Amino acid sequence: MTRSIALSNRSVFVIPRRRGIVAAVADGVATVADLRHRGRPEEIDEDLRENHLPALAEAGIIEWDPETGEVSPGPNFEEALARLDSFPSAAVAADD
Repeated sequence: MTRSIALSNRSVFVIPRRRGIVAAVADGVATVADLRHRGRPEEIDEDLRENHLPALAEAGIIEWDPETGEVSPGPNFEEALARLDSFPSAAVAADD
């Protein structure tokens, strides 16, 4: 279930990796595999699938299909993207 978010509380973006995911989706990333930058793929996949992608999907920032691994902008994506610059290091956060 997608819930409306109040990005002013910044809770979704507390973790740099989530800011990096939003930046990556804005740049055209389309799958979980595309989000892997370094580290052991199985550990990265587990972290993404169990923590970050569900949180961003629940907030409506992304749409994520756990079966196919496809990631796309959600209904609150543009709002989140507009606020992304107010956080430090969004461009490198996908590697955190």
